[in-house]
Amino acid sequence: MVWDIPKSAWGKGNILFWILSTWFGANLLVQAYWMGTYGTPLDANVLFDAFGPYAWAIAIVEIILWSLLLIYAIRRTSIRILSNNEHQTDSRAAEYV
Repeated sequence: MVWDIPKSAWGKGNILFWILSTWFGANLLVQAYWMGTYGTPLDANVLFDAFGPYAWAIAIVEIILWSLLLIYAIRRTSIRILSNNEHQTDSRAAEYV
C-alpha cells in the first residue's frame, strides 16, 4: 500500500480538527461507559475530584483547543466571504455601445 499524502494535506486547521474530533469522541465514549456503569451522567465535579490538580490543566488545554478552532473557523470564514465579494474584472477598458 502506498501512502503518498502530500504535506499540504496536513494544514494547521486539519490537524486541529482531528485533535478536537478525537478529544470529542473520547469524551463521548467515557460518558457512555460512565452512564452504562453508574446510571447517571458524568458530572464535572466528579471529574475534578478524580483528577485533582490535573483537572484544571486539562480544562485549560481543552478551552485553548476549542478557542483555537473557533478563531480558525472565524478567520477562514471571513477570508472566504471577503474573497467571494471581490469581483474580478477584465483589464480592458469598457467599450461604449
